[in-house]
Amino acid sequence: MRRTVLGVIVSAAVTMAVAAGCSGAEDAVSSAKDAAGAAQSAAQGASDAAQGAADAAKNAAGQASDAVGAAGGAIDASIQQLQGKVADLVKAQPVTFGPESAELSGSDQKTLQQIGTLLKGSNAKITVETHAGYDDARKAQELSEQRAEAISTALQEAGVSADQVKTNPTGNTTAKGDEALKTTFNITS
Repeated sequence: MRRTVLGVIVSAAVTMAVAAGCSGAEDAVSSAKDAAGAAQSAAQGASDAAQGAADAAKNAAGQASDAVGAAGGAIDASIQQLQGKVADLVKAQPVTFGPESAELSGSDQKTLQQIGTLLKGSNAKITVETHAGYDDARKAQELSEQRAEAISTALQEAGVSADQVKTNPTGNTTAKGDEALKTTFNITS
């Protein structure tokens, strides 16, 4: 490409030199060589500028990637911090249910209100896992779903958006006995 451009420039320079009245072929060739040298310098300058722009773009992309990575790390730290606070609340006052019940006690409501306050206005999501200890899998699943719905409703009443709450009613598949009365919470982004 560069040689084609130089050839055109040399031809144009020779034509101009002849038209300008250069007396000899040497003058025309000399003028053409000067024009070709100038064109080559201009082409090299353009190539250098393009390479500089490419390097600058690559550097900017690297900086943007670093910024995204730092933001992701901050989000992960924020999620971990929220998970820790929720775990502390639930450890101090677990959200539990009586046997064969999906009713939330006053202390359960208070804990869920505090969790709601932590999550309200954030982009964090909470997964609520509920259990039920019935031997009958169908009954256990139904009760587990009722418990999950009661907690989801309480969190939404505390200001958490429905989009932020995911329920995972497991019935009797993951917890037995007293463990089936407890609820677990997991915070994600």
